[in-house]
Amino acid sequence: MLAAATAIALTTPAAASADPWGGVNCNLTPNDPRCTVEVIYVGGGGGSGGGSGGNVVCKIGGVVVECHNGFGWLGSDGCYYGKDGGGFLPPNDWIRWCFDPNTGDTINWGIVYLPNPPAALAVITDRAIDNLSMPRPVIAANPSLATRQVVHVPVWWWVQPGWWQAQTATASAGGLTITARATPKKVTWYAGDGTSTICNGPGTPWTGSAAPTSASPTCGHTYTVPSASEANPDGKFQLRVVVSWDITWSGGGLSGSVPGVTTATTTEVIVTQLRAVITS
Repeated sequence: MLAAATAIALTTPAAASADPWGGVNCNLTPNDPRCTVEVIYVGGGGGSGGGSGGNVVCKIGGVVVECHNGFGWLGSDGCYYGKDGGGFLPPNDWIRWCFDPNTGDTINWGIVYLPNPPAALAVITDRAIDNLSMPRPVIAANPSLATRQVVHVPVWWWVQPGWWQAQTATASAGGLTITARATPKKVTWYAGDGTSTICNGPGTPWTGSAAPTSASPTCGHTYTVPSASEANPDGKFQLRVVVSWDITWSGGGLSGSVPGVTTATTTEVIVTQLRAVITS
């Protein structure tokens, strides 16, 4: 549990239509403190198993306002963002509602695209995403990377099958639970010899039914130069494996996506060249 409130830095000025508290025109004076939207996450658990949850407090210009109402969730511009009742909008499209402080009428209504959730909702989704734990890829290969690789002999690459699976975590606040999900999407293998290979999956484990000189049907590489050279005096290639994860979230009838993340593992590979021996 957090012992104190955690302030989320949201300093985007609120729109003039969302400022009935100080009579200030935020379009003319966007840096006025009365135009600042602040979202605070208080307490809360979370993690892969959930948690007791916390609470979200929202302020505009230091005045407490609703984080969520019948229109939607408070955004960093002081407007509220919600969804259509039929659920027809794409995950990152939202209906924006701004209000005239003098009349209470809706202004600047429309459908907008948000790469991230509205500010008040984002503090919960961000906490769920922060609770995700994506492991580093566990590399496997044939021939084994513990042995010397040979030029012109295909090597099969894959990550351990038990590793390639989605990871989930949750966070709760104000009675709402958000589930974040990280799904492995692709693997980029940097061979160390200046080449790279993108595989849209974990790769195919080699089995004894495949010929030792056959290439992987999904993910592999064939070295054409040895790792020892004047330009590479230590005689090793750095094999780097980078897994790209897609990140999505859902909860309370809402869903969306955020920019993905990567995890990586690096190991050393020795590639040698067999020389023919002439006998008489």
